[in-house]
Amino acid sequence: MVCLTFLAVPLAAQTPDTTKPYTLPPTTVSVTRTDAPLTKAPFAIHNVERAQISRARPTWGLDEALASVPGVFVANRYNFSQDQRISIRGFGARSAFAVRGIKILIDGIPQTLPDGQGQLTNLELGDVDHIEVLRGSSSALFGNASGGVISIWTNPTAAQLREDARVVAGQFAGGRAWTKWQSTTSLRVGKGGTASLTASRLDYDGERDHSAADSRILNARIRLPLAAEWSLAATLDVGDNPRADNPGSLTRAELDANRDTVPLLNKNRNAGKDVTQVQTGATVQRALANGGAVVFTVFGVTRDLKNPITTTYIDLNRIDYGMRASVSLAKVTAGFDFQRLQDDRKNFNYLNTPGDSAKPDTTRALDQLEHVTEIGPFVQTTWPLSAQTALTAGLRYDWVKFTVADHLITPTNLDNSGERLMQALSGTVGVAVNPSSALTVYGNVGSSFETPTTTELVNSPTGSGGFNSGVGPQRAVNYEIGARGSPSAKARYTIALFQADVRDEIVQYAADPTRAYYTNAGSARHRGVELSVDVSPATGVNVAAYWTYADYRYTNYTVTVDTTTHVVDGRALPGVPQTWMNLIARVQPASWHGAWAELQQTHSSDYLVNDTLNTRTTPWWTSNLRVGWDGNAGGMRLSPFFAINNAFNHLYVSSVVINAARDRYYEPAPSRNFYVGLSVGAGH
Repeated sequence: MVCLTFLAVPLAAQTPDTTKPYTLPPTTVSVTRTDAPLTKAPFAIHNVERAQISRARPTWGLDEALASVPGVFVANRYNFSQDQRISIRGFGARSAFAVRGIKILIDGIPQTLPDGQGQLTNLELGDVDHIEVLRGSSSALFGNASGGVISIWTNPTAAQLREDARVVAGQFAGGRAWTKWQSTTSLRVGKGGTASLTASRLDYDGERDHSAADSRILNARIRLPLAAEWSLAATLDVGDNPRADNPGSLTRAELDANRDTVPLLNKNRNAGKDVTQVQTGATVQRALANGGAVVFTVFGVTRDLKNPITTTYIDLNRIDYGMRASVSLAKVTAGFDFQRLQDDRKNFNYLNTPGDSAKPDTTRALDQLEHVTEIGPFVQTTWPLSAQTALTAGLRYDWVKFTVADHLITPTNLDNSGERLMQALSGTVGVAVNPSSALTVYGNVGSSFETPTTTELVNSPTGSGGFNSGVGPQRAVNYEIGARGSPSAKARYTIALFQADVRDEIVQYAADPTRAYYTNAGSARHRGVELSVDVSPATGVNVAAYWTYADYRYTNYTVTVDTTTHVVDGRALPGVPQTWMNLIARVQPASWHGAWAELQQTHSSDYLVNDTLNTRTTPWWTSNLRVGWDGNAGGMRLSPFFAINNAFNHLYVSSVVINAARDRYYEPAPSRNFYVGLSVGAGH
């Protein structure tokens, strides 16, 4: 856990009366599972505001919103078939697809499955109001996959009728284009209730060959007062991606020769995915005296996935459901989480005949029903030691059971049914001290654990069904000290130093020339420094800088590759740069009458892409320029904008496949590209 990092906020909000003593406005956060005062929370909670999420951004993915959160590294694959690779302090960095090692919630509804894997198929980033990011150990609050938490909250519905629409269109250097539109309607329902409906569509030709995508999202929200102190919030999210091509990763030779290259198997087998996901949830809450609350949430999700990859054709039908309950009193919060996942997984081989290699054989290569059940009671307390000091402590027990029923049993394919049980007791203790209203100093110690995902468990080097017995949960003990403050209305800063001692770190390795598998490394140490500074040196000018130093290394790990044994003790973990930085300068003087300009500079150092080889990416800088105007015309809110990404046309690798088979490590970023957009709004 680590310090709060403040972001640049709209300039209109940064001009308080500086002739008076400046005091930070009271802030509460919900990512701690209570509406707690931030000054009393010894956690790394970073609040990303709406302007930093969607103002003149494409709103494709979380890399846009989380670029200004130190300690969080988001590698954009520019591949809508495999999602972005999100890591918090190194946890989650090895994800081959989707999000792992991190708990994700949207409006309080878990997007992370009980095995620790999460998808963001339902997320419309353009409708997000704010994002709370907790960096560091949070298993005492959220259980499995809690190297950090990303809690996403959609835009609050308006009290009156309101309509907002947004359209964006862009083009890559090669001539391929993309368009995205979004519409949100909000209205009042009854006495005090509100509702909203958001629809969007992204039509993406792709920057590389065979990287097109078609994403359609529908989000519905309703909030109703039920009775005195009672309220109901319900959600319905539908994500439909009928097309998400997978262009694949490249070897260094392919990258140097032609960055638009697509491996032949990816084309011949039409690698990609077709997925439809529907999620619904409801939360009933009762406010108690002294700021307490009773909260009860139920949720469910279905996912229908057709996923041809280069090695097999995957047909997956998923059902996931669960509930969360908690009671918060004056100083204590206690709760209980339950979640159950059912995956009906079938794999089919390809025919491999000339002309129809993309067609899967009807013969099953794998047919099994997988269940994962997670049960997690927890308790936490915040106890004032003095007027300036608060102690926070928490404890949680997690019981995670994996079962598989093999439905493909023949004389040559024996029954591979089985089960795995993984348990953990996680705890945390921290102290926050407020010597003044402008300064918070804190420290904490906490433990975390992370189970393998079902995908990691079913990838068995033996080639049989069932679960891979060679990989188990990883555990960590996390330490942190930090400070945050605002010495004036025009300056804010944060600093945090952390270390995580990780045991049995889950790592990916290539066991054969075509596929990757997973095992546990002996131990590793994640150590780093995170800084942020946000200043307004003049009226209408804001500059923010975010910097991370990450020293993530194996401390005890021996691995055998192609009969050669490698001792990699002291070697840096692949996939995460040692330093990365994000700088944002924004200018919007009053004399410009609503016009503004923003320059974003992002830097990443090089990093290893393999546990045993000295193969590295190259360091890179990229510059994004955005200009626009915010105003009113004809009674409507108008915000036209124009942007150039990678303005100086740097050719760099934005993501990698760690320990990739056949040395296909590299996923290139687009060269210089541009887009233009318009946001229109009416009503209040």
